[in-house]
Amino acid sequence: MSPAPPSPRPGHRRAWAVAFVLALAVNLWVLYAPRVPGPPGGLRLDLLGHAATFAALTATGLLAGIPTRLLLAAVALNAVVSELVQHFFLPHRSGDVTDLAADVVGIALGVLLHRWFTARASRPPRA
Repeated sequence: MSPAPPSPRPGHRRAWAVAFVLALAVNLWVLYAPRVPGPPGGLRLDLLGHAATFAALTATGLLAGIPTRLLLAAVALNAVVSELVQHFFLPHRSGDVTDLAADVVGIALGVLLHRWFTARASRPPRA
């Protein structure tokens, strides 16, 4: 296993922590707010929302310095539990395996964003 890339400057962790809390709030709103009817024709634009919020949640959490395994386990658990809650307890929502797949894609994108950002931040400045 390769060593973890360097994390962003310590002074930036607080900003990333604030971004993580905001991403979490948006994520929870997207998952539990009453569903707005989508456009006709079956386009599932909500899947982009699922993927985007889970990508933001994962990337900002990693950049805030939350341990990788802990964060990934918590975010994945959030994805599964949210679909179960929607299915069994929210009459205005429905749990959907497609939504769960979009959540997992978002988590993977968040990891890739974190890797890209930390690799970019570790490069020496151009002269």
